Amino acid sequence: MAERYRLVMNVGPNPGKVYELTMDTMSIGREASNDIVVQDAELSRNHARISRRGGAYVLEDLGSTNGTFINRQRLTAPRNLAPGDEVGFGENVLMTFQGEGAAATVAASGRQAATRQPPPPPPQQQQYAPPPQQAAPARTGKSNKGLIVGCLVLAGLCIVALIGAFIFDYLNLYCTSPFNIFFGMITTCG
Repeated sequence: MAERYRLVMNVGPNPGKVYELTMDTMSIGREASNDIVVQDAELSRNHARISRRGGAYVLEDLGSTNGTFINRQRLTAPRNLAPGDEVGFGENVLMTFQGEGAAATVAASGRQAATRQPPPPPPQQQQYAPPPQQAAPARTGKSNKGLIVGCLVLAGLCIVALIGAFIFDYLNLYCTSPFNIFFGMITTCG
């Protein structure tokens, strides 16, 4: 039986689409020059490469913006694929690596024996924190001095107004011209 390997899209723009791995090296990305073209905004133009090395396929990320994943773990270096592995490109595209033949059966059984633990949690979306705010500069004596001067001027104006009102009332100026026009309606001058 001839060995056949493929990627099957589970989630993405073409669910169910099968990509047969027929060459020793195949490029994956959004650009038309790739061997496997996936039209999704999350994929970089040249996103990843899958290569046959010996009896195994190796997946590597080509510096993509949104990452390449095997079983929800982001690739930081090339990694071997085993039949049944979930392969993710960005957040929107998920494929399954499938294989048939003697090498695929051996790889799958070795993978099952090695992975009896629960799957890892899904990758968390990286959140970008706002840049740290700079501490407000310490107030200097100049800014406090201006506040104090403003308060003193306002207090002085209030004192002058009170003294003026007292004199105005003491001298009965509200009964003299021209003030009697306004104050004559309010008080009796006589």
